[in-house]
Amino acid sequence: MRALLLAAGLGERLRPLTLTKPKALMPIANRPSIIRLLESVQSLELDEIFINLHFLKDDIKDEISAGTRWNCPIQYSYETELLGTAGAIRKIGKFLADDRFVIINTDIVTDIDLPSVIEGHIKTGAKATLVLSKQDDIDYEQIGVSSDGRILIDKKSGDLITNGVYTGIGIFEPSVIEMIPTGYSSLLEAVLIPLADEGTLYAHFAEGYWMDIGKVDRYIQAGRDVISGKTRLPIDGRLIGDNLWINEFSEIDMTVRIEEPVLIGEGVAVDRGTRIGPNVIIGDGCQIGAGVEISNSVIWNDCRIGGSSIIEHSVISNNEKIAPKQKVKRVIVHRGVAEPIFNI
Repeated sequence: MRALLLAAGLGERLRPLTLTKPKALMPIANRPSIIRLLESVQSLELDEIFINLHFLKDDIKDEISAGTRWNCPIQYSYETELLGTAGAIRKIGKFLADDRFVIINTDIVTDIDLPSVIEGHIKTGAKATLVLSKQDDIDYEQIGVSSDGRILIDKKSGDLITNGVYTGIGIFEPSVIEMIPTGYSSLLEAVLIPLADEGTLYAHFAEGYWMDIGKVDRYIQAGRDVISGKTRLPIDGRLIGDNLWINEFSEIDMTVRIEEPVLIGEGVAVDRGTRIGPNVIIGDGCQIGAGVEISNSVIWNDCRIGGSSIIEHSVISNNEKIAPKQKVKRVIVHRGVAEPIFNI
């Protein structure tokens, strides 16, 4: 079996963060999302992993090659123009034609048990299975499911018994490839609607944590959930308290007050009298001045926070410098510019 990780998208809903970092590399508790997904699919004992690339493709390749040794080959599919999900499948169709395959969006955070998903797909005899999650958020589009687990395109059908949100994870039999035209192609139109019409598109309701990080508020929430222990995902650093991780090569002044959950990365220095937490993630190589207050925020790598500054409900991207005595509240700081966040 093979996997296709979908990493070609522009991540427009996460701008300005994704102007200089592809969405697949968004750090989730100091690990890029695509690295966490690559770690997750190791449980499937795959023959090969494909990753489609477009925007900042070399950044993604460099991150993957610098990381953990994976237990199967990784191949890349370059898209000079975005092909859509179905188009991405068709482009590498000859490599997927001999066995079922799984596709996974890279703008998600999840600890869903993937082997159990595959088992469920095989039992139903489906041509395709979409992994769904129960979510109450009205921003998510709900997918209708019948009493026997089939996905219903027509939600008014009398067979409709429940709804779920598509997680960005799907399992497909190779026969679907011939349904997809070359070039740009929508998965919904080329594959899902025809399969639903013939009754061979099934749902699998997965247990476990799932979050779409395509929007800034969800991105912040996902990192918070990881360091709060709401997932089974690994966290780097020494566990000091119930939900406090500090890298052994960081220096925290004895007068610093920390309110969990907090994650502090490698090579971080925090000066005297600073208060950190709750819900704070600090990336590698950051320097935090004296008397700083940081809460409900994500700070990426190699940032400098001047003394007596206040950081609240914000995301600060790599290599940013915050002058002393600044109030940074409900903003994204990127390339020296603070842009407001309205939905947190």
